[in-house]
Amino acid sequence: MSSITNLENMFNLSKHNFSWKHDLIVIAGPTAVGKSNIALQLAKEIKGVIVNADSVQVYKDLNVLSARPNSKNMDCVPHYLYGYVNSSIFFSVSNWLFDLKEKLVEIKKNKRIPILVGGSGLYINAAINGLVPIPAVSQNIKDKTLLILNHIGIDKFREMVFHIDPVFSQKNNDKHRLLRAYSVYLQTSKNLSFWHDQAREGKISKQVYSFLISSEREVIYKNCDIRFNQMLNDGGLEEVIKLRNKKMDRSLPIMKSLGVKWLLNYLDSQITFDDAVRLSMRDTRHYAKRQLTWFKHNYIPNKIIIV
Repeated sequence: MSSITNLENMFNLSKHNFSWKHDLIVIAGPTAVGKSNIALQLAKEIKGVIVNADSVQVYKDLNVLSARPNSKNMDCVPHYLYGYVNSSIFFSVSNWLFDLKEKLVEIKKNKRIPILVGGSGLYINAAINGLVPIPAVSQNIKDKTLLILNHIGIDKFREMVFHIDPVFSQKNNDKHRLLRAYSVYLQTSKNLSFWHDQAREGKISKQVYSFLISSEREVIYKNCDIRFNQMLNDGGLEEVIKLRNKKMDRSLPIMKSLGVKWLLNYLDSQITFDDAVRLSMRDTRHYAKRQLTWFKHNYIPNKIIIV
C-alpha cells in the first residue's frame, strides 16, 4: 500500500502536480480504514504535511483511544492540530476552522503541501464548504443559559429547547448542544435550525483535491475490533483512568468519545470489563456505519480509493 506505484495509482501523481501555493488535499474516510498511513506515505512522496480533521484527536488527554498518529510518524512528517486542545473545553468546529486557516498560512510559508486527514464529516465539510454564519454568543448569555439549566434541571431545560427548536432538539439532546441551542436563541431571537438554513461562508480558499478511502463494511468492522484490542494493549484503559481522576464533566465531548464512555462505566463498577470492551467495539462499528452513510450522501470526492 505504501509503495510509490500504489501511491501513483491512488492519487494520479503523474497527472496532479500538487502545488504548495494553491492546493489542499483532503483524505477522508471511516474510522480504522487506514487513512493516516496512506496520508503519511503521500506526504513523504510530495513534500506534504498532515493536518488533523478529527474532532477527538484535537484533545491533549486522549492519545491512544483517539488513534492519534504515534510520535515516530509525527517525527517523520510534520503533523498539525493534534493533541493541542484542553480536554475540559467544548471545542467547536468553528474553533477548529479558525485554527486550520491560521495553520495553513504557516504551512504555505514553509512551502509544504497540506494534507487534511480525518473522518469527522462536520470538520471536512466546514473546510470545503464553510460554516453557517451563526453570530457569536456573549459570555453573559452563556452564563445566563447555564444558570437556567442548573435551576430547572436538564429534563425541563430539554423541553424548553424543544419548544423553541423542535427540529434541532430531535437529533441533539445532550447538555452542551442544548446549552448552545438556547444561548443562540437568546442572543439572536432565532433558533439554530434557522441559522443552519443560511448560506455557508468561510470555506478554505484553496483548490481542493478530495479523496475518500473506503473498504468493504465487514473489513472495516473487523479492523475496528482489532484496533480497539490493540488500543487496550497500548494503554487505553490507563488513559481513561487518568481522565477519570481529573473529575471532569461527563458531558464533555472527550468523556463521551469512543471507548472512554464504557471504560468509565467499568471503572465506576457499573459494568464488567468484558462488557465495556464489547460495548466500545459495538459503538465503534456503529460510528463507522454512520460515517459511511454520511460520506455517501454529503461528500463528493474527486476519487474513491478502495483498500
